[in-house]
Amino acid sequence: MKGILPVYKDSFFCGFNRKDGLQLQMFYEKGLVCCEINIDNRFEGYTDVLHGGIIFGILDVIIWYAIFMETKKICMTRKTETEFFKPVLCGAPYTAKGQFLRIEGKDVHATAWIEDKNNEVYASVYALFREARNISYEDFINKFDFSKTTPSIKKHFLSILNQ
Repeated sequence: MKGILPVYKDSFFCGFNRKDGLQLQMFYEKGLVCCEINIDNRFEGYTDVLHGGIIFGILDVIIWYAIFMETKKICMTRKTETEFFKPVLCGAPYTAKGQFLRIEGKDVHATAWIEDKNNEVYASVYALFREARNISYEDFINKFDFSKTTPSIKKHFLSILNQ
């Protein structure tokens, strides 16, 4: 399965209707979630350098998608370890990628990183997520915009309604 992932309608990072947001488009293929990023100076933390909070937020969202695509579990961030290796520059192209690693007990392990066109890593996050409690799958699905989503990906998301 591969294709464009749906977006959480109200997400600052992905929502297509969030004019104040980043409107990132996530893709999935072979266990990897990725998106192209090229973010302007509105979100700099220092001159021409993307703010670390924005970098972390992008990677956190990618991890969420990677976990969901591999496990069909709705999870939330519990603990993270972030490393910044080189400044991510505003107005420069990068790719953000993430993947599910494993489940140990209640902990869901995953990782994500930002790299340039030469596959040099600029920042990474290792994360533990936990499955969310008391969430209505129907309410959850209704918060997504599937308008650009690949049919097989949409079917994958909608299949949680049958669990």
